Amino acid sequence: MGDYVQYFNNLIASINDIPNKLMSVLSVIHAPIQHLTSTLIVTNILLGLLVLTSIANVYMLWRNGKKRH
Repeated sequence: MGDYVQYFNNLIASINDIPNKLMSVLSVIHAPIQHLTSTLIVTNILLGLLVLTSIANVYMLWRNGKKRH
């Protein structure tokens, strides 16, 4: 009977350690996720500039083609 009590005490102790272990994992993961977020923001800005440049280029090609005819 004593073995079962010890087993359940160890099981409860292991379950109680889960939040601490999760917090340590989350603290390790937080920095890379923050870096990825910053990288995605810069990527989205650059993609927006590329789209604007493409739209301006298509407009200029259309306007120059319209002047020649």
